[in-house]
Amino acid sequence: MVSEGIDTFLAFLRGTEQQYHIAEASEQEANDMTQDILHSLELQEHNYHEYAKLSKELKKVRQQRRAAKDTLSETLPILTWIESNRAVIRGLEKLLGEVRKAEKRTDNRIYTPRAQQKGAV
Repeated sequence: MVSEGIDTFLAFLRGTEQQYHIAEASEQEANDMTQDILHSLELQEHNYHEYAKLSKELKKVRQQRRAAKDTLSETLPILTWIESNRAVIRGLEKLLGEVRKAEKRTDNRIYTPRAQQKGAV
């Protein structure tokens, strides 16, 4: 169907926007966790094994932060385009509705003969 291409593109835009916002939240959460670990190292006493555990946790959190930042940098150009083309996107959404209506009309179409043919039952 013709509408599938338009719908796929709009879904891509919505998904990318959502992915960007999730990455923002993930980066903030990783930053907060990093601060918690650093404050624990700074203000609390730990034994050797606790330091090792905190070190591994810090590495894991920093890798999560890096993944979030990578997602942000990859999706930012698309988000910027979305922001500057909201009217175009609304136009595509309207176009999608019109195309779907046209597709629905053709799906339910039946033919009613206009004239009786001789010998037809």
